[in-house]
Amino acid sequence: YGRSTISFNRDLVSKVLPRLNIDTSLPALIAVKNGDVVAMCENLSYFVNGTHSRDDDKVEPRAVEEWLDRTGVLLHDVPIAFEDYCRIRPEEDALLENMMREKAKIADVASIQEEQIYQCGVPGCRKAFHHEHIGVKNEMQDGLVLCQEISTGTEV
Repeated sequence: YGRSTISFNRDLVSKVLPRLNIDTSLPALIAVKNGDVVAMCENLSYFVNGTHSRDDDKVEPRAVEEWLDRTGVLLHDVPIAFEDYCRIRPEEDALLENMMREKAKIADVASIQEEQIYQCGVPGCRKAFHHEHIGVKNEMQDGLVLCQEISTGTEV
């Protein structure tokens, strides 16, 4: 990742970091303060505690911290609390809250609509009022245009 960034910006890197060689200096740690390079550690040579074989070297975290402190880029008193720095912005929080509220409204409307549907016994019918389907006979209706009592005159 760092090697490709340096490769794409080779001209800038050669001006700002003339000692840095992309083939032999990486990995490197570069300390930048107020936009200026104040220190550079090629091959992480100050930080390793090992046999200086590239595969066996382990970076010593305390050495990195001391180096950053000596270069003047390590902040001891963080200007803002971590919670304030890494929190959700108020407008993002409001947007999420709004979206959740709208989702709840849609769910409420769907449940109300589901309750108001008249159960005529025909699959897929979503009518909310009492009705019958002509020519559809099921346990809820007989499927006739007029009920048998009206058509035969035996209505009470």
